[in-house]
Amino acid sequence: MSAKMQLTENNLLRILESPEYREFLSGFQQRSVAAKALVCAPYDQGDRVFVVKSGRLRVYLAYEDKEFTLALLEPGDVFSSHTRALVMALEDSLLLVTDTASIQHWIARFPAFSQVMGQVLGELLKNSISIIEGLVFKGVRERLSEFLYRLASKKGEPKGQGLLIELDLTTEDVALLLGTTRQTVSQMLNELIREGILERKSRRSLLVRDLSALHSWKDPTPT
Repeated sequence: MSAKMQLTENNLLRILESPEYREFLSGFQQRSVAAKALVCAPYDQGDRVFVVKSGRLRVYLAYEDKEFTLALLEPGDVFSSHTRALVMALEDSLLLVTDTASIQHWIARFPAFSQVMGQVLGELLKNSISIIEGLVFKGVRERLSEFLYRLASKKGEPKGQGLLIELDLTTEDVALLLGTTRQTVSQMLNELIREGILERKSRRSLLVRDLSALHSWKDPTPT
């Protein structure tokens, strides 16, 4: 099973493309966004809502020279521009965009949209709290081990004596989510492999050989 980072299990694209939502979908405009382009920023004028049709977007906060990733948006995720977060396309992406006023007009007739939007914002809040907690109280080793443990527990596929994760994220994507560098993530993955906790099956496939050891893998306690 591919370990995608979609914020909800409900793919809004499938909902919008069903016949009963055709009129609602007609109110969206399709917009292409090039990789590394900003989709929205805190200083933008106007409130918009968009659904990711293809590609991947990063939601993050920036302060001076630091950036904190809150979430990665996958196809089927929905987001609003009025959250004060920055949204950047990590790859060429296609969005379905409409204004907030249109959403408010239709939302009573199409409750599935508001339900998924609420789930996305709820996940963003949970991710934000987890990031703050991790950056303040946990080291990078612990943040990485918890990230991999959650993926393995939720989406790992039993294989032999372990759990296989098809990680549909680059090392840089993981580093952005954990608030560290690509080099640090690579180094720590290699440590986990040397210790026999992980086994690399392919460039983006990892076999978790010892889930318990992964869960307890933390920064050494100072002596």
